[in-house]
Amino acid sequence: MSQIRCKVEDLGKVIGDILDEYGENIDKGLQVVVPKIAKNAQEEVKAASPVRKYGGKKGRYKKGWTTTQETVNRMRVDVVIHNRTDYQLTHLLEKGHVLIRGGRNLGRSPAKVHIAPAEEHAIKNLEEAVERIAQGSNY
Repeated sequence: MSQIRCKVEDLGKVIGDILDEYGENIDKGLQVVVPKIAKNAQEEVKAASPVRKYGGKKGRYKKGWTTTQETVNRMRVDVVIHNRTDYQLTHLLEKGHVLIRGGRNLGRSPAKVHIAPAEEHAIKNLEEAVERIAQGSNY
């Protein structure tokens, strides 16, 4: 780290400049890292997604996973992972649901958990990436 000499009157401005530069470095690193982590999480969800065994829409749910970059500015990077084809099924498959046909309760469809593990893995990866960026490592 380089030494900076300044007068006592200028100390606040110098510290502010250093913190601004530090914040900009973190922001640049996050804008690179967050989309990569989201893409990896999308691939994990896609790989773990269930596939229909019958009917004409085999694999449609699995193929529908995508990422969309919502917001990018100095303080925020939002990336959303969603299913563009069968978004209605995500909650039903993840949590399980009751099977009712013809007004009769046929039982319960078990949960096929495939989103939560990818989310936990992405959170862990993001925490590690933020720590590396904050320490000054390359991203």
